Amino acid sequence: MKTSKAGCSVGFLVAAAIFIIILFAFKNLIWWMLGILIVFTISASIMLVAYNSKQKKMKKRFVTEGVTEGDIDRFISESNLRLQSIRRNYYKLRDDGMRNELDLISDRCKQISKIIKDDPADFKAGRRFINLLLTSLERITQNSVRIFESSGTGIPDSNAIANASESLALLRVSAENQINKFNQNNILEIDVELEVLKKTLAARGLLDDKINNAVDKEQEGEPK
Repeated sequence: MKTSKAGCSVGFLVAAAIFIIILFAFKNLIWWMLGILIVFTISASIMLVAYNSKQKKMKKRFVTEGVTEGDIDRFISESNLRLQSIRRNYYKLRDDGMRNELDLISDRCKQISKIIKDDPADFKAGRRFINLLLTSLERITQNSVRIFESSGTGIPDSNAIANASESLALLRVSAENQINKFNQNNILEIDVELEVLKKTLAARGLLDDKINNAVDKEQEGEPK
């Protein structure tokens, strides 16, 4: 045991001695390498600061009338959070058809987000539609969850579930129509589609005056 410890001590001393010899023998090379490392670190830091500054300026740059790139990114991020919140009710909807419609609507919403990101000229029309879509989707899913929960393990109100399923299908079809209009650059038809959707939702009790007025103000150019 003592022999083993002595061997380790000797080995350590030898290694330390070799390291010191190398340090003195190549001290100039080591200083050169250290200098290069410091210069590289400083250069990389300067480049990173310059890149971040450029990105911030781009976020503030107007990409369409009264809208910056940052506005678009912020809206898309907020919309994604709202959609995620809605989808937390996914497994509370004990109906495969409703879950499927929710999946399809989520996909269409993401497609519209990509369209307004790629073409900022579509942003205001896309924002109006997505806001209306998500608000309606929130109400439909919340009401549906309440219906399923109130029925316990029994069979929920078939008429109420059928009405909710039809409402989801309505939102999905409207979103698909909007995507087609965006691809055709038909802004006039986009606004017409929005008005049709508003009237249909109001008839189903999914659109009240508060939401309707908010969408109207945004359409006139006022912030939501």
